[in-house]
Amino acid sequence: MMTKKIKLILKGISILCLIVFLAVYVSGCTATRHTVQKAAVTLVDTSVDDLVDKLLRQKNAAFVIDGLPGGLLVITGLTELAPTNYNLLATTSFLYMAYALFVEDEDANYAISLYTVGTDYGMRALKANNSKFRKAIDEGMRISEAVKFLTKDDLKALTWYGVNLAKRITLQLANPDEFIDLPDAVAAAKRSIELDPNYAWGAVWNVLGIYYAIMPAMMGLGGGEEPSKEAFANGRKVENGEFGLIDVFYARYLCPVIKDPDLFDQLLNRVIEMDSCKLGNGLCMVNELAKQKARYSMANKASYF
Repeated sequence: MMTKKIKLILKGISILCLIVFLAVYVSGCTATRHTVQKAAVTLVDTSVDDLVDKLLRQKNAAFVIDGLPGGLLVITGLTELAPTNYNLLATTSFLYMAYALFVEDEDANYAISLYTVGTDYGMRALKANNSKFRKAIDEGMRISEAVKFLTKDDLKALTWYGVNLAKRITLQLANPDEFIDLPDAVAAAKRSIELDPNYAWGAVWNVLGIYYAIMPAMMGLGGGEEPSKEAFANGRKVENGEFGLIDVFYARYLCPVIKDPDLFDQLLNRVIEMDSCKLGNGLCMVNELAKQKARYSMANKASYF
């Protein structure tokens, strides 16, 4: 039933996209063209939000993995027709991040390209929505400093910009050039937490937990196992332990640092056995993703220790 609804929504979005194209390229009246285009984009904006909600409530991970690329193409095309629509830009950033999380364990290079696109859409959303931030960036201020201009109105884009960027970096830790952008990812995560530490199930706590785990305390960058433990603990509190990705990333990044393979097993088995649909009153797909990553981690345990 749910998969049928998702297909219908995608079909509806595609039809509305066609309306936008027709309005832009067929209508001879500029005023009419802009009116129809604006109306169609508003309708699709709402439909995209509905689609994301339905996807998050889907429990069939295989369906999402197979269907999301096509949906991304449609939504990306629409977003490019409304290049200053904050919600579409931010949602597109989220969807690229979500798809990348699904595929990164099997195809890291493909995931890196997805995270890169997701990062770009997140930044575009922030610039479109916040003139002070845009002006600061255009005048050469570092992103890590300019995030101070961002407000709760920018939280959606800020969160997914930060997660996309952080994940792109963590997949390329062997490349020193990637560390150049690390302060921006950390600053984005910290600003998100300042604005709302509970937003999106506490997802950005993962960014800090991973960062502190990979940065030894001796480097003087705020890293080390204790700050990492605290970040993951704060993330776990947000959904009372029902957001499985917190435990997955704790196991992957911190357990090897503290040399605790038993805790690695304990955390991942907990995720595998959890009720996926307890998160957010039915956001099953988030924890289905966590289960997929937990199983992969267990199967590849030797590579972490």
